[in-house]
Amino acid sequence: MGPLLEERLNIIYEMRCEGLEKITPHLIGPAGIGKSTFVYEWAMRKARELGLEFVDADFVTPENVDNYLDGDRFFIFKDWRLTSLDPVDLSGQPRPVNSKYVAFLPLVTARLLNACPGVLFLDEFMNENRQNMKAAAFKVVRDYKIGDIALNPKTIVIAASNTSKYSSIVSSMPKPLRDRFDFIEVEAPTIEDWADWMDRTYGRERWDREVLAYLMWRPSDFLANVEDVVEDEGWEPPATPRGWSYVALAFKKIKGKKLSAEEEEKMLYSIAKGKLGRVGESLMAFLENKVPRFEELVEKPEVIRHFKVEQKYLAALTVAEAINANAKNIAKAKAFIKYVAEADDREFISALFAFLQRHRRSEVYMVVKDDEKIVRCLELTGRALL
Repeated sequence: MGPLLEERLNIIYEMRCEGLEKITPHLIGPAGIGKSTFVYEWAMRKARELGLEFVDADFVTPENVDNYLDGDRFFIFKDWRLTSLDPVDLSGQPRPVNSKYVAFLPLVTARLLNACPGVLFLDEFMNENRQNMKAAAFKVVRDYKIGDIALNPKTIVIAASNTSKYSSIVSSMPKPLRDRFDFIEVEAPTIEDWADWMDRTYGRERWDREVLAYLMWRPSDFLANVEDVVEDEGWEPPATPRGWSYVALAFKKIKGKKLSAEEEEKMLYSIAKGKLGRVGESLMAFLENKVPRFEELVEKPEVIRHFKVEQKYLAALTVAEAINANAKNIAKAKAFIKYVAEADDREFISALFAFLQRHRRSEVYMVVKDDEKIVRCLELTGRALL
C-alpha cells in the first residue's frame, strides 16, 4: 500500500465525480494488512481535500440523522461487512403507504449517502455465500443504489476481500459481477512503513520498540501463517501487521505496570502467543536476550564483539532510542559508531539507522561526516541517510 493505491482510488473517484464509467475498486489481499484502515484514512483525506467534515456513519443514529443530510458540509464514511448483513439491509424495509401501495422505508445509510459525498466500504465481499445477499450486493456495485435510493454522485463504493488462499470460505464470483470491479492486489506494508504508521497513529512513546527490533531481525515473520490451512488445529492466529500493532501496544502497557519480573514475563508471553501463535514464541525467545544500557555501551563499545545477532539488534535499538530522545547523545555515541564502523559491522549500522527517526539520521551524519571510516561504512550499508 502507498502512493500507487492512493492514486488508483483517486482516479476512480475522479471518474465517479465526473459522471464517467462507474467502477468499484476491489482490494484483494490477506487479512490484517491494513486494507480497511487504508480506506478509512483515504476517506478522511478526501474529506479534507473537499473541505468537508468527515463523519463515520456508525456514530449516526436514526434520531440525529437529519443533522447530517447536508452535502455541502459532510463527507460520510460507512463500513459494511457483507457477512453480517441481511438482504433487506441493502434494499430497505417494505412498509405500506396506503391500501394500494408499498414503499421501501429508506435506511439511514441510504439517506446519508444519497444526500452527501462519501465512501461505502463493503468488506469481506467474497466471503459472502448467500445467493440473495450476493444479488443485493451486485445491485449496489452495478447500479450504485441502496434499494431504490441512488448514491450521491460524489459517493464511491469500495470493496475488499481475501482470496481463497487466505480464507477457506471465499466463494467464486460470477464474471458479470467481476466486470463491475477494478481489482487491486494489495501487499502488506514494509516494516519501516508500519513503524512510521505506528508513530503517526499512536506516538512513539505508546508502543514497544523492541517488537520492531525483532521484526528487523526476522522480517519474514511480519506476515506469517496467513494461509488458511487446517494443520494448525483451526485456531492458531496468523502474524499480521494488525497483530504486531496490538502486541507492540499491549507490551508497552504491560511494561508500564508494577509487576514482578515473573508476572510481567508470563503476561507478555501470553499476549504474544495469543495474538501471534508460534511466531509469538519466537518473539519471546528473542527478547530473552539482554543488552547493557546506552551509557554502558558507549563507554565500552567492545562489549558488542561477543554479542549474538539478536543482541546486536537490541543494542542498535538501545543506541538509536537514546539518540532519538536527545540529540546530545549523538556526540556520546560517535566513538561507539566508529568502533562498529571499524569492525565493518554493516548489519549493525543498517539496523541503527533503521531505528533512528528520519530527522535524527541527518543529524547523526552531520556529526560523523568527517570520519572517513564511518562514512565509508555508511555508504556500504546502502542506508539512505537523509
